[in-house]
Amino acid sequence: MVKTLLVLVFWALFLTAAPLVAAPPDPVSVAEWKKAETYLINKRPQEAYELFTVLLGRYPGHSSLMLGLARSSALTGHFQEALEIYRQLLAKFPGDPILLNERDQVQGLLAGTGSPTTVNFRMRAGVLYDSNANQGAPDDLVLSIFGLSIPLEGTKRISTMGGYFGANFNISHRLSEISPWSLVGDSGLYIRGNEDSDLNDIKSSEWQWFRVGGGLRYAKGQNLFEFRIKGEFFDYELTNRVISWGPELIYLRAVTPKFHLISQFSLDYRDYQRSPERDGDYGQIYQNARFFFGDNTNSLTFGVGYLWGRPKLDNLEYYGFSIPLRLTLRLTEDWELSPHLNYIHEKYRGKGIIFDLEDRRDKKIRSGLDVIYKINDRLRVEFNYSFNRSDSNSAFYDYAQHSMSLGLSWGF
Repeated sequence: MVKTLLVLVFWALFLTAAPLVAAPPDPVSVAEWKKAETYLINKRPQEAYELFTVLLGRYPGHSSLMLGLARSSALTGHFQEALEIYRQLLAKFPGDPILLNERDQVQGLLAGTGSPTTVNFRMRAGVLYDSNANQGAPDDLVLSIFGLSIPLEGTKRISTMGGYFGANFNISHRLSEISPWSLVGDSGLYIRGNEDSDLNDIKSSEWQWFRVGGGLRYAKGQNLFEFRIKGEFFDYELTNRVISWGPELIYLRAVTPKFHLISQFSLDYRDYQRSPERDGDYGQIYQNARFFFGDNTNSLTFGVGYLWGRPKLDNLEYYGFSIPLRLTLRLTEDWELSPHLNYIHEKYRGKGIIFDLEDRRDKKIRSGLDVIYKINDRLRVEFNYSFNRSDSNSAFYDYAQHSMSLGLSWGF
């Protein structure tokens, strides 16, 4: 009975999905392709399977023909062949909800009931260098008050070597074999230790970040929606903690397999151990677009976001906007490059410090490059370089920072 229901769901999924790319240029092949699609629509999968096999022999790697063969393979009992084709398609269209849903249904058909639970885990460790671990000025700041110059010790930037360890865990459990609803959960940690002893004076020689979240996911056809409640804990040397909690929402619409719209919203309340004046609610809303191009293993994601913070102290209240951009290039099966850039503009309600002449304004650039080399399916080498620049009219918040990290990660 379960297997029959899965087959019916699979038919419904593919009947509502669109081809991945344009038709082959040969008019004869176009006619044959349409004939093969008609066979599928009229529930004649064996004839469709035979015709798609012939067409794909003429046009190896054609995405729409591969999809047609995957569907007809699944509907004629060639489950392993279908799964291999879906694997190849997902390498071209990573995260495509239509392909993911159909692949999951085929896995259910192969298993009889299908595994309702999916688990992912990855941990990483390595070394790092940070040119400005305390986000300080090139030299100690000097305040000019009533004609007097007053140096402020401890505001000079501190560079350091260090090490890090991190881990991420994700789990999803489908509520039933044919349900579009799943329970989802995640957790993560990141621990960093710095080598320079000067950071001991400002209680920043090491810090930790922890996160846990959980909620519901809906995935069907071209739509994916997620709602989670998350909690985060950030702390310097276990003496200066920041705790936050709140909701997160994500909606992804696969307008086409090559073009996705991604909407994100998060809101959290923060509690500062040593700075209670910063306690309050903070949030952001983003609208992103993602394009796949080339051999469909590359992608470009860009968007715009609105940011705000409403702490207890009015002077620290701010609003602003963000423009993120990320390019992902899969050069080979083993190498991946991902340069990224984010411009952030924040306007504060008050001055950065009492001696400033005007309300604080920050313009920030967050840029970098991620490089991944896959040693095998589980082990990877990871390199990151980032450059952060905060151009502020308040000297306390004006700084530049370069950082690099190199390490290994393992996961499944």
